[in-house]
Amino acid sequence: MDAPLNLTAGEVNHRSALISWQPPIADIDNYMLTYKATDGSRKELILDAEDTWIRLEGLAEITEFTVQLQAARGLDTSAVVSTTFSTGSRLFATPQNCAQHLLNGELQSGAYTVYINRDPSQGVQVYCDMTTDEGGWIVFQRRQNGLTDFSRKWGDYRVGFGNLEDEFWLGLDNIQKISAQGRYELRIDMKDGQESVFANYDKFSIGDARNLYKLRIGEYNGTAGDSLSYHQGRPFSTKDRDNDIAVTNCASSYKGAWWYKNCHRANLNGKYGESRHSQGINWYHWKGHEFSIPFVEMKMRPYNFRSISSKRRRSAPV
Repeated sequence: MDAPLNLTAGEVNHRSALISWQPPIADIDNYMLTYKATDGSRKELILDAEDTWIRLEGLAEITEFTVQLQAARGLDTSAVVSTTFSTGSRLFATPQNCAQHLLNGELQSGAYTVYINRDPSQGVQVYCDMTTDEGGWIVFQRRQNGLTDFSRKWGDYRVGFGNLEDEFWLGLDNIQKISAQGRYELRIDMKDGQESVFANYDKFSIGDARNLYKLRIGEYNGTAGDSLSYHQGRPFSTKDRDNDIAVTNCASSYKGAWWYKNCHRANLNGKYGESRHSQGINWYHWKGHEFSIPFVEMKMRPYNFRSISSKRRRSAPV
């Protein structure tokens, strides 16, 4: 029986590698793949006859691995083919945002730990969006189905609530600490069926608890229209902490919590699916005050990320 050909290791980073090969001409039942590290640890995998690649995950950093592959049919086996590769080290041992996770080679969106000011004792679980506009975003709010109640009190909004894989608010304290690490930009993605728009602000930070988490944003660009600049410099309000300038309590009246003024042009923590005036998830310059937007994500990343990632792409070996 002929052996598989061109066994190669590609897309190697500090913890994974893509192993690929060309199948033998002979009919086979399966493959046996073994990979072992220089410290002697080894793993064996049985792969389907149709497979021509596998991604090895969870590898040790800065380690040489030898991969051996052979085809099998019944008791017959082909000759063994082998290749070697070495994992590198992470650029960032304690990433302080999702952009650093992405630069470490973590390409999948999902839950990650970021470390405030790279301090190993200050880990925060966040959701990283690794695909939108080159990725590297910390998502700090998501609305998508109405299963999570957002009409909550000050204490909940400070510490955060919900499920990172579903609807959630990351917490004002976390948002403040993360955005204080340097210059961050803000992106808000909104969808209604097949229609999607975004708003981007080239600066984003909020004050600390003493300053009532006051909103600071920069210049707008995007497709949604600018409904957030109205809220510039406003402290955060909840139904039990009324910091707006309106006669009414905006958070109670409009079923949310936000940087209310007199009251809002944006109400992204409003009541899911509520079309009564100003009570739903509103972005005035896109859908007005009487339409509740079914999908929203608010996210931030370092402002200089795009220039860093494009430099890295240009300098990366082909």
